[in-house]
Amino acid sequence: MALIDEAGADAITMRGLAEAVGVTPMALYNHFSSKRALLSAVAENVISAADFDGQHANWRDQVHHCFSVLRSLCLQHPGLPRLLEFEGAAPASVFAPMEVTLRALREAGLGDIDSARTYFLLVSFTLTQAAYQARRVPDLEPSAQIRAERIAGRGYEAIEHLAWPETWDFDASFEFGITLILNGVESIAAGDEGRHAPS
Repeated sequence: MALIDEAGADAITMRGLAEAVGVTPMALYNHFSSKRALLSAVAENVISAADFDGQHANWRDQVHHCFSVLRSLCLQHPGLPRLLEFEGAAPASVFAPMEVTLRALREAGLGDIDSARTYFLLVSFTLTQAAYQARRVPDLEPSAQIRAERIAGRGYEAIEHLAWPETWDFDASFEFGITLILNGVESIAAGDEGRHAPS
């Protein structure tokens, strides 16, 4: 997993991995029939160790727990999302966060399709934020560009006048984002209840 985090799943070869762990390539083939089988086992090992189900009584706490765990996992292993995109590498356990989330959102009063949409929204938000935090791009940091006067005089007044912090608080940003999404869930669920309430 350390090699995948550093170079990506695409860069892993059976020969290169064998050299890294000090064995012959055939020694790996004694355990795994292919690179795909090996990557699937790595993904299963990482994901199955994560406790996505916090068993919280409150649906909001349950969803928050699930995506906090997913975020921590992606920060610890930045190569994991790309690994799961490798054909045949995603194990069945990759659906554990979805199961936890759909159950919680059903409890919140959301319909099936809206629950699925919310799940994918939460996944997109969490993975994108974790990916950026793990591999920050200085040229995309507004505060750095303002300090370097690279965007001065280009008409980006709202950006320039914002009181940007010296360092971005990714934890606070994650909490803000997930709270925003869950507040939206509550609002939609309350609206659905109102529409179905007896007159």
